[in-house]
Amino acid sequence: MALAKALILIACLLVGVLLGITTEVVVNRHKSASQSQGLKTEKPVAKKSSAHNAKSVPPQPLNFDVNQAISHVTYLAQTIGLREEGTSDENRAAEYIQQRLAEFGYKPIVQLIPITTTQRTSRNVIAKLDGRTSPQQTIVVGAHMDSKGGPGANDNATGCAVLLELARVLKNNNRQIPTIEFVFFGGEEIAQGGGSNDHHWGSRYFVNALTPVERAGIAGMISVDMIGTGPEFRARNMGLAPKTLVDFMLELGGTSGMSYLRDSSSVGNSDHEPFEKAGFTSVWLEYRDFPQYHTPGDTVSTVDFSHVQTVGRLLQDFFEQYLSPDRMNLLPSRQ
Repeated sequence: MALAKALILIACLLVGVLLGITTEVVVNRHKSASQSQGLKTEKPVAKKSSAHNAKSVPPQPLNFDVNQAISHVTYLAQTIGLREEGTSDENRAAEYIQQRLAEFGYKPIVQLIPITTTQRTSRNVIAKLDGRTSPQQTIVVGAHMDSKGGPGANDNATGCAVLLELARVLKNNNRQIPTIEFVFFGGEEIAQGGGSNDHHWGSRYFVNALTPVERAGIAGMISVDMIGTGPEFRARNMGLAPKTLVDFMLELGGTSGMSYLRDSSSVGNSDHEPFEKAGFTSVWLEYRDFPQYHTPGDTVSTVDFSHVQTVGRLLQDFFEQYLSPDRMNLLPSRQ
């Protein structure tokens, strides 16, 4: 009985093997016939991923975020502190600004600035955002990095913070009409051992280094300096160049309580000075008065960040909404 069962099992296995060989032969013959007749055999089609099918989504519009500005002021004035021109701490501030600009997608460049009274070297950090419809026209927006006599939270970490956050937001939104050149100036304050005119080292160097083509392309300059403390919101200039940018700012900033105050100093009180003296329409934005400037009391705790937000939102509105092609045509042309 056991022998009979074994013989039946062997017979079943042999039949299975013979059927498998027959099937393979039939299939191979079918493939050969199809190929000889020029028939196509189907290949599996890879499915495209959903990421490939999805359309590229533009970035969501951003608004000026005062919390970002607070972090910049805190780092510059509290983590670093006193940033005297041409020192390692001013250089730390410049490196911090370069790093943030690179994170935002810019390719910042550095100008080295000789400080003749101290034999030190300061620097400007420059980042450019190309205009969408008037790229041949450039508006310089500047703020100085250095401080004097103290940590310089209001004078002028606030200005640098506004420029950094504005650079981030405008880069993302890409709505600006002209080209914008963000310039973080070194050595704005009077250098050690210098007289009343031994200042504005970075901005004067920047203007003097402009080529004729670059000069022809500059449509104006905005200096953002000491905008975190004081009851008076001012648009200022020296009265040496057309007032077009001052008038624009007063029209836009009137609802924020902005008014005009002339900078009566013959050597200027901020980095608009060399631009005005070169004939560029310029405006200095400032909140005043601030008795703690150039003292150890210029700390983060003295800054009213609602002022910082007001200036940041004002400048975002200026570049994204107010500055139309018609208004750009009203800016003095040097071409």
